[in-house]
Amino acid sequence: MLRRVRASVRRMPGAVRLISLAALLLTAAAGNVAVRSGPVVEWVLLLVVAVVGAVVAGAPAHLWPLPAIWLVATLLVTTTGVPVDGVTLAVSLVAGGVALVAAIAVDVQPTLRRRRRGVRP
Repeated sequence: MLRRVRASVRRMPGAVRLISLAALLLTAAAGNVAVRSGPVVEWVLLLVVAVVGAVVAGAPAHLWPLPAIWLVATLLVTTTGVPVDGVTLAVSLVAGGVALVAAIAVDVQPTLRRRRRGVRP
């Protein structure tokens, strides 16, 4: 079922861009709510909808933008002057950093595999 949805969305390039942008914005909103110590259900729901939107739009080709925008949103909250819980901020930054490193490793793996085989792009 997910393949059919992805195929139909990819036939409309404008829809892919719109869904990808919405996924990034929802991820930023989730990061913002999480650091401001919002309800866990709220930011987890935002993050789940963002990831589903990214998967439908074809984000598995590049995974790094979602954790990167999470980190950016988390850091931007600290500059707004809104009081944030230090522990929540630290957990959010560490989780975002680990997710970013893992996403970059997954994104780079096919390129490294091709180079080991001797195929140059």
